[in-house]
Amino acid sequence: MAAINPDGSENKSMKSLQFFVVTASLLLSGCAVTKVQPLTKSSFAVSTAAAPACGQAGASKVANRVASTEVIKRGGDRFYFKASNSDYRIIEDSLVVQMVNKGDPGYSESFSAREELGANWQEIVAKGIPNTCTD
Repeated sequence: MAAINPDGSENKSMKSLQFFVVTASLLLSGCAVTKVQPLTKSSFAVSTAAAPACGQAGASKVANRVASTEVIKRGGDRFYFKASNSDYRIIEDSLVVQMVNKGDPGYSESFSAREELGANWQEIVAKGIPNTCTD
């Protein structure tokens, strides 16, 4: 929302200040914000918003790390992302994560949360949801 002067012209210094405040808050708090919404005992939605500096690849990286972390916290290991046309009500920019166990449909095509996080997965899970795309 642009700031308007009394004469109807755009207040560029106010607009610059607003941009600075938003940018500073992202830098101080990290470049990504993620929400996790439980859907069922074995599924949840991950919604990630990232600063422009992260780009789409950075936002995807954060979402994948959050999904992996949440799967492990919920006692699972393997998961896949469900298509957006699932039966769940999806908030825009969300991914639905379906946890799977051996013998479940999709197990052979699923990701290992521990492998996705790497050798130091226990440390990553202990830290919780990442708020930066550079980790």
